[in-house]
Amino acid sequence: MLRVILVDDEEPVLNLMERRLALMGNIEIAGRFTQPREAVESMKQEQVDVVFLDIQMPGMNGLEVAEYLVEVNPNVDVVFVTAYNEYAIEAFELNAVDYLLKPPTASRLSKTIERLLWRRDARNGEERKDERRAEKDDERVGPGFRCFGQFEWIVDAQTGESVNWKRYKDRELMAYLVHRRNQVVSKASILEHLWPDAAPEQASAFLHTCVYNIRKMMNSLGCEEKLVYKDNGYRLELLKMWCDADEFERIAVGTEVQAGNIAACEAAAALYTGNYMEQEGFIWSYEAMETLKDAYISLMNRMAEYYRSVRNEASALRCLLHAHTRHPFHEDINASILLSYARLGDRPSIIRHYERFTRLMKEELDIEPMESTVQLYQRLCSGSAKDIPMA
Repeated sequence: MLRVILVDDEEPVLNLMERRLALMGNIEIAGRFTQPREAVESMKQEQVDVVFLDIQMPGMNGLEVAEYLVEVNPNVDVVFVTAYNEYAIEAFELNAVDYLLKPPTASRLSKTIERLLWRRDARNGEERKDERRAEKDDERVGPGFRCFGQFEWIVDAQTGESVNWKRYKDRELMAYLVHRRNQVVSKASILEHLWPDAAPEQASAFLHTCVYNIRKMMNSLGCEEKLVYKDNGYRLELLKMWCDADEFERIAVGTEVQAGNIAACEAAAALYTGNYMEQEGFIWSYEAMETLKDAYISLMNRMAEYYRSVRNEASALRCLLHAHTRHPFHEDINASILLSYARLGDRPSIIRHYERFTRLMKEELDIEPMESTVQLYQRLCSGSAKDIPMA
């Protein structure tokens, strides 16, 4: 559930926004204001997730209001809703999540809400790990890219130092080019994904500015890679720069887990510190996010099978629990976890895990577990864990 306030000096716009947001679910309107200063004062008392904010208002410019609101609540997400598109650059420099032109259509507003929900879910998920996979990082030199969890352009793999971006859109463009690395990405595709609401000439100008800034950054870091313009598009070739998604996929996709490569599989699994760019809310990354999440779950299942084959049930359970954190509703994973607890003779954990799983399914999806999972649980609770085969 997102708690939202609306700030606009035009009552009809507030009415329209409130009606459309009310139809989308997962939204609570915590307040609506025609006076910006009242919104700022309200934020000091209310916990708010999102502010939909007009830019041109009497007495106080919306860009100024945004600065005050972020100062009051650094975690608040700002979405500008305005009849004017010339403020887009300034808006994104303030790290606005989106920039909507009046009146926003229901479909366009839905995309914004989807992005906001992704960002909020990522923030409310597990905290990013402090340990940066030190053993794996020791093998890296020079700049590279982390894409799992939060997108980062790493300047020094040994220290974890990353690029400090001054402009939000420079960062998103670089993330998009890394996402489409080693291939020509058409200019039209970039404009469609990064500046969907801007006029073509204005969007093109924004793109050229971002490309200039990125090239300047690459030169300052001494990167051998080039951002090349070719066939009315751009190509970022990763020559010496590493990318954790590439390292993960090289091992995770299709590798048969054996004694000879189990260490490499563990290292690949350790790279997966969060879903692909999940903390960014980039809609264009969603398909890759789901694909890589499936690859991670498959890898953890294969590793669990290997550990079980060598009679190491504790390590098998560890792999399954990691997979469970990424897909808590996966019936097969939950069934395998119940079996692992049974093989370890841990009947209390069988009961606790099943009760948490059924409660989560009911609260989040309003469904019951599959009949096969229910029957497995009943069998494990009524019989002896010793009857469960080790492999």
